[in-house]
Amino acid sequence: MRNFSSDAQYAEDVAEDEKPARSSGSRSASADDNYDEEEDDPIADLLFDIMDLMGIEAEIEFEEREDHIRYHIEGPELGVLIGRHGQTLEALQFLVGVINARRSLVDYRVVIDVEGYRERREKQLRDLARRSAIKANREGRKIVLSPMPPGDRRVIHLVLAGDTSVKTYSEGEEPDRCVVISPGDQE
Repeated sequence: MRNFSSDAQYAEDVAEDEKPARSSGSRSASADDNYDEEEDDPIADLLFDIMDLMGIEAEIEFEEREDHIRYHIEGPELGVLIGRHGQTLEALQFLVGVINARRSLVDYRVVIDVEGYRERREKQLRDLARRSAIKANREGRKIVLSPMPPGDRRVIHLVLAGDTSVKTYSEGEEPDRCVVISPGDQE
């Protein structure tokens, strides 16, 4: 995992358009640090820009996963970045995705987590998916889950993708789109 820190000096560097590259390990983004140009991370830079505009100080670590890179944002009082039921985090995720797509910053999928919220939410969703699959098979009927954002629906679909005893699909229109889990022998 790589670790970055945000501070007031970084905001000054951004204002002067002298964004320092980030390097491995724990670093403070200050003018006294010598950064390796090859270790530049445009997503971390973008996240720092957004947090600086919001007046938030935080550290960012990232880890490579099988199908994406996950950026962990840690710091004091980051509830504002999570928002009610994760809505602000979802908006931040969407914003970073759009900017990445338009500017072609990186060619991998980026997932943002704030203070472990997304990790905890994914665990809840995995548990919900498994319980709902058992219920759908036991009762022999489809189970319609509450409306959820695309990222949450994706977790449900991926968890149950290998389970041949159930089928999953999404129905409805945003923001009321939901996952349906039905027994595998039922359409």
